[in-house]
Amino acid sequence: MMRERGIADRLVADGGELLAALLASMVDAVYAVDGEGRVLFANLAALAVLGYDHERQLLGRDSHATIHYQRTDGRPFPESDCPLLRPRSTGEAVRVEQDWFIRRDGTFVPVAYSSAPMKVGHGRGAVVVFRDISEQHRAEAERRRAEEIRASRARLAQAELEQRRRLGRDLHDGAQHRLVNVIVALQLAAGKTTDDEAGRLIADAVSETQQALEDLRDLASGLHPSVLTDRGLRAAVNSLTARAPVPVTLDLPEARFSPLVEATAYFVVAEALANVAKHADASEASVSVVADTDQLEIVVSDDGRGGVILGGALGSGLAGLEDRVAAIGGTLRVQSPPGAGTRLLVSLPLAQLVSSPAAA
Repeated sequence: MMRERGIADRLVADGGELLAALLASMVDAVYAVDGEGRVLFANLAALAVLGYDHERQLLGRDSHATIHYQRTDGRPFPESDCPLLRPRSTGEAVRVEQDWFIRRDGTFVPVAYSSAPMKVGHGRGAVVVFRDISEQHRAEAERRRAEEIRASRARLAQAELEQRRRLGRDLHDGAQHRLVNVIVALQLAAGKTTDDEAGRLIADAVSETQQALEDLRDLASGLHPSVLTDRGLRAAVNSLTARAPVPVTLDLPEARFSPLVEATAYFVVAEALANVAKHADASEASVSVVADTDQLEIVVSDDGRGGVILGGALGSGLAGLEDRVAAIGGTLRVQSPPGAGTRLLVSLPLAQLVSSPAAA
């Protein structure tokens, strides 16, 4: 308390010189106006933010008409709507987290400020303390841009998912159905012919058509297996690994997730196991999928020769997976020391980034 009185006494004794020195040295900008809204004071920080060289370039000027008369989109900013000098009329303090002041050269600078009433003669003015928040504004703009990019990628991933599902259904309901009809027709024809040569030709046609049907089913499954849509990730991965060339140990949840997450997880596992079969020289592999409150954690491991590097010859198939995972805000890592197997670790956000496609 004694210290506070000492400072106050010194301010009075020095005729305000200490106060002037304090204001001049402040990092924050300080700006004061009289009861008519004319500039009374601007410290060095205020001059720097507003782009002026000397206080005399501002003193006596109408504050609103100088630094706050226009919005960033070019529309006028009526003084009646302006919160900056409202304390002059209301006597209440105002705090604004983001606004724009106009600099001497006509450019805008983002600022945060507080404005408080101040007695001036027989009237009431205002003192404004403000800060240039350009760096904060840029960081926020970059964050919003990153969010927009992530959302855009998620929409593209969703569109790809819907297209894959649509193509899979079209192949199943269209081309596959027609090939089945052809096989039936050929078998009926084979049963009615007595010509051995014709019978052999029909049998060959049936065999070729059956192979074409199998190829088409594989293609449809590669686009988007129907079991994934109908029964979820657990059933789809079980079906996938049933024909894997190496034994695969599975630890999968029975829960269902959003279609986009399930499809991404499925193709992660499918591509990882394809890499194991093609490149790893492994004797066994494992797939673990664990869901916590907001992430789906996927680990695909093998006991092969390792040495996989994202983008390298052994990991070339993973580059597309990395893009697919990133498209919905996930992450992908590879641990693959030479001679010690490979672990693919993927984390997918369970939050629904875009709306699910309508049920067909």
